[in-house]
Amino acid sequence: MAEVKSKFIMLAGSLMTLYKDGLAEANKGLVAKTGKTFSELEPEGWYDTSLFNLFMETYARYSVSGDRAIVTLGRNVYPTIKKSAGLPPHLKTPLDFIKFEAEGFLANHRGSDVQPRKFISAKDGDVVVQAPAPGYNPKLYEGVFLGILEMSGVKTGNVVQTKARAKGDSTDEFHITW
Repeated sequence: MAEVKSKFIMLAGSLMTLYKDGLAEANKGLVAKTGKTFSELEPEGWYDTSLFNLFMETYARYSVSGDRAIVTLGRNVYPTIKKSAGLPPHLKTPLDFIKFEAEGFLANHRGSDVQPRKFISAKDGDVVVQAPAPGYNPKLYEGVFLGILEMSGVKTGNVVQTKARAKGDSTDEFHITW
């Protein structure tokens, strides 16, 4: 079982406020498991990743952008971390941030289903990383990596999922270029 810090469930809930029925549906599932709505969670508390997935999938289902909503959610992850916990000042380049994401992922997830990032290649402007998602949609990572590039001032970055467990591959893998 894997767990994630609830600040990410809270982020998904805050993005869903435009979709009242979707938010009510996701909150109903959350309340059934925890007794709390998304806004009542403690940001640094730990919750099963299936609850994060509930919010992601519900957001995508109700959003006019469909699955792209999950990418939008991912784009907001590092700005949320920056606001809540802060980011080390030594992070300067996109590569610094991408490598830091591997550490941040482990700091915000726990459990036997959590696998560390594995860098296949990591050079300035071109990274291939294995990033299996523990119990939720890996499309989130496309947004996370795009958000990191945007935070670093890169406007023309590209993230492509080159392997997908959902398609029978042994892992989820992403090729990040800028």
